[in-house]
Amino acid sequence: MGKKGKPPKALNKKELVVDAGRKLFLREGFGATSMDAVALEAGVSKATVYSYFTSKEAFFAEIMEGMCRELGGNSLDGASRDSPAAFLKDVGLFGVRRLLQTLDLAILRRVVAESQQFPALGETFWTTGPRNIKEFVADYLREQHRRGTLYVPDADKSAMLFLGLTMGIYLLPLLLGIRKPPEEKEIHRDLEQVISGFLTTLAPRNK
Repeated sequence: MGKKGKPPKALNKKELVVDAGRKLFLREGFGATSMDAVALEAGVSKATVYSYFTSKEAFFAEIMEGMCRELGGNSLDGASRDSPAAFLKDVGLFGVRRLLQTLDLAILRRVVAESQQFPALGETFWTTGPRNIKEFVADYLREQHRRGTLYVPDADKSAMLFLGLTMGIYLLPLLLGIRKPPEEKEIHRDLEQVISGFLTTLAPRNK
């Protein structure tokens, strides 16, 4: 007989609580989720839940901020440096796929819905995701401007414009549920069109 695979590692009580909280907060939202429901979902006592988190507010904030950081952990370092078009294509694909992931996991919808009550959620989502992409693009554009490859007098603004162009075409329709997520071929086609127009506006000026 062959060797059996190792059984999955059992979650400790805190991990069970966090896992239950993730499921309930994403599905039901903050207001509709009680600590009693979390305890029931996790199979622990309410006292156990409170032994880890002093309040529902603190529990919700920690879970959502953790999920935002997890999504922000992927690296952009592998983006092509062969040409501005190749670089922007790789970054654009990364950004759109990240957007689709946050929507698929309901994280973005929940952050938008709860940010008024928990402003730190919106800030965490921004700093661990979109801001990283924006700064990565801005740094690249500054370097291209310095080399004379592109004309980018305001790299931060141009980077924000790029993010808006690449992700904005999907964001609102997807949030409103009026369209299906784009297929890979559509994403590539849209990005190539956007990047072509974007780079035209950054063409070096004649001296």
